[in-house]
Amino acid sequence: MLKRVIATAFGLLLLSAVTAEAQYFGRNKVQYDRFEFAILETAHFDVYYYPEEREGAEIAARMAERWYERLSTRLDHTFARRQPIILYASHAHFAQTSILPGSVPEGVGGFTDHLAGRVVLPFAAGLGETDHVLGHEIVHAFQRDILRKQGRSLSMLPLWFSEGMAEYLSVGDLDANTRMWLRDAAASKQVPSIPQLRDPKWFPYRYGQALWLSLADRYGADVVVRAMAARTARNGIARLEAATGHSEKELTAVWRAYVARTADETTATSSAELPRVIGGGRGDGRLNIGPSLSPDGRYLVFMSERDQHAVDVFLADAATGKVVRTLTRTATDPHFDALQFIESAGAWDSSSRSFVMATISDGHPVLTIFDMPSGRVARRVSVTDVDQVFTPTWSPDGTHIAFSGMKGGLTDIYAIDLDDGRVQALTHDVYSDLQPAWSPEGSEIVFTSDRFSSSAESLDFGRYSLGAIAWPSAAISALGGTATGKSIDPHWCADGECVYFVSDASGVSNLYRLDRASLAVTRMTSVPIGVSGITALSPAISVGSEGTRVAMSLYTHGAFEIHTLDVHGANGTPVAAPRSVATSVKPMRTTEAAPTDFSRRPYSPKLSLFSFGQPYLSAGGGAFGSYFRAGVGFGVGDMFGEQELDSAVQVGKKMSDLAIETTYLNRRSRWNWGITGAQVPWFVGSGFATRAAVGADGRPVMQRDAILERQQHRQLSGIAIYPFSRARRIEMSAGMDAVRFSRDVTTTTFAGDTLRRIDESTTTVPAGQPATSLVTAAAFVHDTAVFGPTSPVMGTRYRASVGTSVGDLMVTTLSGDYRRYFAPTDRFSIATRIEQVARVGRDVSDVRLLPLVWSPREVVRGYTRDAIAERASRLLVGNIEMRMPLASIVGRGVSDHVLPVELFAFSDWARFSAPGTATLSSAARQLWSSGAGARLNAAGFVFEFNAARTLVPLPGWHFVVNFRPGF
Repeated sequence: MLKRVIATAFGLLLLSAVTAEAQYFGRNKVQYDRFEFAILETAHFDVYYYPEEREGAEIAARMAERWYERLSTRLDHTFARRQPIILYASHAHFAQTSILPGSVPEGVGGFTDHLAGRVVLPFAAGLGETDHVLGHEIVHAFQRDILRKQGRSLSMLPLWFSEGMAEYLSVGDLDANTRMWLRDAAASKQVPSIPQLRDPKWFPYRYGQALWLSLADRYGADVVVRAMAARTARNGIARLEAATGHSEKELTAVWRAYVARTADETTATSSAELPRVIGGGRGDGRLNIGPSLSPDGRYLVFMSERDQHAVDVFLADAATGKVVRTLTRTATDPHFDALQFIESAGAWDSSSRSFVMATISDGHPVLTIFDMPSGRVARRVSVTDVDQVFTPTWSPDGTHIAFSGMKGGLTDIYAIDLDDGRVQALTHDVYSDLQPAWSPEGSEIVFTSDRFSSSAESLDFGRYSLGAIAWPSAAISALGGTATGKSIDPHWCADGECVYFVSDASGVSNLYRLDRASLAVTRMTSVPIGVSGITALSPAISVGSEGTRVAMSLYTHGAFEIHTLDVHGANGTPVAAPRSVATSVKPMRTTEAAPTDFSRRPYSPKLSLFSFGQPYLSAGGGAFGSYFRAGVGFGVGDMFGEQELDSAVQVGKKMSDLAIETTYLNRRSRWNWGITGAQVPWFVGSGFATRAAVGADGRPVMQRDAILERQQHRQLSGIAIYPFSRARRIEMSAGMDAVRFSRDVTTTTFAGDTLRRIDESTTTVPAGQPATSLVTAAAFVHDTAVFGPTSPVMGTRYRASVGTSVGDLMVTTLSGDYRRYFAPTDRFSIATRIEQVARVGRDVSDVRLLPLVWSPREVVRGYTRDAIAERASRLLVGNIEMRMPLASIVGRGVSDHVLPVELFAFSDWARFSAPGTATLSSAARQLWSSGAGARLNAAGFVFEFNAARTLVPLPGWHFVVNFRPGF
């Protein structure tokens, strides 16, 4: 008898209701902190905040209303209802949000929920940057509201359309960072067409922003209104064609001409080519940033994604660029939640024997200190006084570390005493203070700030310039920088007489030098594309080799590389100084930023509908009779996703076909718990029987019985999950499971002479004693696996569990599953698994138990049936695979995102034990196969195609298609 579970759409609905935490494996979303939200009510927004960020939230509320006035006019639209905005004080807090089910990558600065319309964002490192991100997300809220009235979804538009428009409307004219990307594309003669912008390598924020600017320049600023109003257009390009009256080819020509014209507007005068140390090679990756030269000139620390899976930290020889060792493996090391590679870089101490990085561990900021050059983690210093830490710098005597820290959404400069852990705030106001660097003699700290050009009262966020903080008095003075553009990322000369920094005063970000005594500024490089990190404010340079050498991150040919410049005796180009350098500082925290016309109220959780699954309907017939299925799923939840109620319902021809599951999950604390109730029918077996009979008229007939074995489970259980970290958790559950057993017999009668079907009937009869049991389970789960396009390629997974059934069925199930993934190179991996499952107890041989495996091919490919495997009470499984992405064969420049196909070779083995098989030979109880295949990721669904040769008991080739990712 073939045992199988029926494949229905209801099964997919149930899977959609399962959270990541309750999966067999999977990383954890950990709620490290408890946020007590309140609501700030403005004219058009409900701003959700917690007490720690109240001052910043009040400023953000004023920003939101200003954006509403701008955008409602620009887009000719008003909100039909109040718009929720949820603020987090830092990205470390934002990463804990339950609104998104999975992990939040470091590069995500905010999002707008397409289903419920929530705008969710953390405060950025500066209020000006927060204002930009807030405006960007409010554009999405307008887009969503406009499309919703058209019966369309924002998720159906390409990112270059939606994200590019949001950048265009929130930034305005081209910023220097976007110009850098356009210059590089023009110089490389690789300006994409509009259809090519769908490729992820063309960053939709930058290129999409420039595309909308080109369209506005040619067709008028209201082109965005016309594009959004094109309700009959089928896609983004069709909307542009409707808005402009021109074809895609004509629009691409307009766009490319705009890029060429923009690239010509800012050209560098050229300088000697800077020696390249890191980047440009096949295995170097496209992201090589955050350079940090050791004071003795021997080593260079940098960050890169060269292993294709995560951004890690590497130690290299400063002269040759050869990597000495990897300092972090972020993807698989549970000690690192984030390296903050966008806003931060590490720093050496004056002896070149220690290196410090600002990291996030267990949701909180940690200064991780490495012993050099061994790379051993010597110390982890928890910084509990702030929410997040950036760009640390050592005092010359090694007793203190200064850093830029976020607290309550605002950024200041702090210093920590490494002996007693005491933290001192050196600035304390609403202005953005970033990137401190301690002077060689230890008397002052240079930093980047917008305090000398901003006004919090008028929400006027000016450009960044340089300042100095006297140590230990904390007196602040202005140093200036270039007369226009930004002045960021300062680093001292070895003698303390000058400061190197990055400015885009010429329209191109380059290296500059400021004389500390006279404040005169000299431009040291004239690169054509730009000296830059990932964003306009990212760290990009470092001074080492006793102050004679500068390492810098350059953007070129669509990648970030690290180059160096020998500045000893180098002559630069003097530039005009600012007309005046501020000698006073804006007031410290004031009450001017606090609005008086916003009301406040506490937040009370309420459940409301936030998702509604696509209904489905199917019907048909066959040997087992006709069938009908219809179902739908829906979910309700609170504003923060901390409470969720998911339900799925399926109906059929009769009550025994009714399937329903409802799950309530509560994520309001680190303990996640829930209650599940379900009635689920399973088809667990099928078979046929044929016999001769005599019809009612006395003529011979043939009758065929099609038999379906059914189980109907009624379950009520509670679950509890406690994550120790992102990698480890315990799971516990307890509940009742009542099972009824029945058999559907569909009898089809055929005429004995012509075999014409003359009758068909279906009867349902009991097929066993009902069973009601108390079911409990507990498991410990560890998962540091990193996924490639279709399966894990790095890390470790293991799970140990025990489950008991007490009542009509007395069984205990013990299982252990260990998986290890090795990556000898970044394009080749080896996956191994060993798993053992054993049932013990009085009823291990009871036929009412569901099988350990529905089909042996679930664990050993190539086998579709095996009598022992289908009634096994014990199994031992071993698998090994060699995996290689097809993109690595096609060649450089083709990513896994473009070609998400994985090739593999495998060998599977399993040994089964079932009651009554102890006398069988070992060979009779084992299965073994080898073969090769490919997996394809199609919009998140993984299909496996394999050719397996069974080796025991009978050899032979089998070609199989499965719907599953690799183990």
